[in-house]
Amino acid sequence: MSTNSKVQIKGVWLEDFEGILASWGEKPYRVKQLATWVYNKGVTDFDQMSNLSKTVREKLDSAYTLSTLKLVKTQGSQDGSVKFLFALKDGETIESVLIRDKGKNTICISVQVGCPLGCLFCATGYMGYKRNLTAGEIVDQILQVKPYIRPEEILNNVVYMGMGEPLLNYHNVIKSLKILTSDYGVCISPKRITLSTAGLVPQIYHLADDGVKVKLAVSLHAPDEELRKKLMPVTNKHSLKGLLAAAKYYAQKVGHRVTFEYILIKGVNDSEKQAMQLARLIANIPCKINLIMYNPIPDAPFERPALEQAQKFREILYPRAPAVTLRISKGTDIAAACGQLKTKVYKKQKPLDFQKILHLQPAR
Repeated sequence: MSTNSKVQIKGVWLEDFEGILASWGEKPYRVKQLATWVYNKGVTDFDQMSNLSKTVREKLDSAYTLSTLKLVKTQGSQDGSVKFLFALKDGETIESVLIRDKGKNTICISVQVGCPLGCLFCATGYMGYKRNLTAGEIVDQILQVKPYIRPEEILNNVVYMGMGEPLLNYHNVIKSLKILTSDYGVCISPKRITLSTAGLVPQIYHLADDGVKVKLAVSLHAPDEELRKKLMPVTNKHSLKGLLAAAKYYAQKVGHRVTFEYILIKGVNDSEKQAMQLARLIANIPCKINLIMYNPIPDAPFERPALEQAQKFREILYPRAPAVTLRISKGTDIAAACGQLKTKVYKKQKPLDFQKILHLQPAR
């Protein structure tokens, strides 16, 4: 059987492994052995699965492949971050990022090829949308990036904050989370995983009710409905009021504070008045706020505010908000920071009337 006709085994999980091995007459305990080899040990060859019989290894090799993503290129940042460009089997490409910070390591992964939501401050939104990633393609980003973590260090966090909207790829994201958090999978605590969303309200409720106890980060980026509709078109379908109610429900149901991500854009959403609006908006929601200085992207006329303005915005928020952090972006010099991931363009973007956005900024 040619390599191209083989089934990708990454993304296959316990119930699927059980069916495969049972059809070959293997004992049930082999299921967890196989899962451990694929995900926990991350082997690159079936022949490395030493506690499986030669016959089973040969059957696996004849029908399945361990190859899901092909690493095309890495780029290193001055701050130690590394960006990875991966090619998929169909020729599409995605990016992932290893973020290093004082011995701590975070892997930022993608869930879609491109993104259909079109947020105006995000390069992936300008890229357009091609397709969802499979669970295997999501998990394999972790497996391929992990070897770049220094031997004396560990993987501290995984964030679903790369290309795409996780809640638009709900089934595959949930399956990837099962694999990542299982003792027979990648073995990462749910407390160390953050899933970011632009605000798909029904899916947030669904996620809470499914009992997937990962941290939730909500991309807010505006303190009022009108401005958020301009910056984030998803608001036209899912209102800001509805989003805040869903975020509060998630925090109470899961027992984790929600993180509100807020990108500060000069002259658009960074005024003192808007800081007060934001504080009132999130009152009574168990949360923390991450302030992020806007990271420049091609085709957008936005600018990041001065550090002093960002610090003033934070000082107004705290202690009115329960916890506020002004986050320093990593990997900006290699376009690996928040909002900068982009591979290719799939459709010509419509001309954007930025004046309608910029004129919404009230005078200070």
